Amino acid sequence: MKKVLVTGANGYIAKHIIIELLKKKYIVKGSVRDLKYSNKIEADLEKHLDNKVNIEFCQASLDSDEGWLDAADGCDIILHTASPFPSKAPKADSDLIIPAKEGTIRILNAALNKSIHRVIITSSNAAVYDGNRHIFKFNEEIWTDVNANSVSAYTKSKTLAEKAAWEFVSNNSLVKLTTINPVLVWGPGIGNHLSSASLNIYKMIMKREMPMIPRMKVPLVDVRDVAKAHIEAIENNESIGKRFLLCENTYWMKDVSLKMKSLGYNAPTTVAPDLLIRFLALFDSTLKEAVTKLGYDYHIDTKQAKEILKFNPISLEDTLKDTHNYLNTLLK
Repeated sequence: MKKVLVTGANGYIAKHIIIELLKKKYIVKGSVRDLKYSNKIEADLEKHLDNKVNIEFCQASLDSDEGWLDAADGCDIILHTASPFPSKAPKADSDLIIPAKEGTIRILNAALNKSIHRVIITSSNAAVYDGNRHIFKFNEEIWTDVNANSVSAYTKSKTLAEKAAWEFVSNNSLVKLTTINPVLVWGPGIGNHLSSASLNIYKMIMKREMPMIPRMKVPLVDVRDVAKAHIEAIENNESIGKRFLLCENTYWMKDVSLKMKSLGYNAPTTVAPDLLIRFLALFDSTLKEAVTKLGYDYHIDTKQAKEILKFNPISLEDTLKDTHNYLNTLLK
């Protein structure tokens, strides 16, 4: 059976990918920044599967060349899920962009050096739709305009890292690349992922830390569907050379809150005036990108993922229920 290297093995999406790989009898090797995380990852996976797991761990960091050739050694496929994500806005955009780009190139160089032909990179819809408010329906041919006003450092890092990957494979045909571009990812975690930026948004709504909600749309997808798409990409060569947007649907935040309310959750449903969000953004850098999306109605085309990756997304209701139950257990 083929051996797969999963980078950033302690991540929210990565653990679900590992579960799907193990179910399909792949041999899994996981990279982590520090091997001290390996026992916890293994314990989380075993608890989820209610079974013993056998995973090899290796230490490697996106900001260093050290360890990546050893990590790739003996592997047939690389699933690159690791990416720097800030807990707060970086002092300079380059603080995120450089490690994201250089880390991606390190992975691809390791693949090339070890004659690994298949690489799947977990990118993001952030590399597709930001800075493009004049567009109302997005597909994989569209790229984020990193020069647009209020495009965040994280968005720039995901866009430029993915572009660097496609440029790399255009010059090194041995490596066959696929990128997976999920939208905002919700769904139950495996282990404690309260630090996940996407789950933190759900938690803020769930705990009413966000007393009002902005007049903006949010595109959603379940983490379990994202994981399955990575496996389908491995197993279907038609995915080679393609990007795949993954989105169950786009919703106005008020409609998400109303759905949560209908499920018995105490979610806020009052929509904040646009002027208030604009004012708060003057003092909170995390809101600056939200301002550009106020009142913006758009849709995401997932036809390609449905046709090639058998993308059949979990319903919003099931995702909300399972995310709520997961977070509720952690927050007790």
